[in-house]
Amino acid sequence: MSTLDDSGNGHGAGAAFTDLMASLLVVFVLLFVVALNKRVGTQDQQLEDLIRALRGDLQSAGLDAASVTRDSRDKNAVVVVFPDSLLFDVGSEAMRPEGVRIVSAATPRIASVLCSDSLERRIETVVVEGHTDARVPKGESPEEGRASNLRLSQRRSMNVVTQSLVALAQSPDRDCYLTLVSATGRGRENLLPAPVDSLDARQRRVILKIRLRTDVADDVAAAVEGSRK
Repeated sequence: MSTLDDSGNGHGAGAAFTDLMASLLVVFVLLFVVALNKRVGTQDQQLEDLIRALRGDLQSAGLDAASVTRDSRDKNAVVVVFPDSLLFDVGSEAMRPEGVRIVSAATPRIASVLCSDSLERRIETVVVEGHTDARVPKGESPEEGRASNLRLSQRRSMNVVTQSLVALAQSPDRDCYLTLVSATGRGRENLLPAPVDSLDARQRRVILKIRLRTDVADDVAAAVEGSRK
């Protein structure tokens, strides 16, 4: 009889433990959902705050406010668009004097926003992307032209980064910005969609893609810690 009692008690304790674990799992899932929703809302607000800060500072550098927008391909990123015609002549990787002026004026303002105490830890990367139109250089096949455009866009993006660092030579934000920035060339691979023609001047652009971190795990941990207090 005692054996049956012990078995029954063991079964009851096991069931209670299972119920407890299931309840804890439900609580954790609920906390995760709350933290995720909170993070999404916070992330959206931070993106809007970043756009407003960049627009205000870049207007004084001669860039139109519309050049700072949310990235249509990445919900966690903001893009700053430099029209290529301001920076480079068609087919050239050498930066025009006007381009040097704009990048030199804009970069310290961008860096001061991104490297501020309130934003620096939230910025994941700053990628300078070079883009070309679909123009095929004379005497080249379509595939050769695609490769040429890719190389041209890579050199242009690198030149923008180089000029940016020159502009920050005496800035306290230089080291911070250097840890965030990188360069890449996209050539004609990410053309603007119709109705923008593939040869339209707007296709030729340099983009600063500023991406915020997405630390969901940290938000969940903070939510769990907060529930214990």
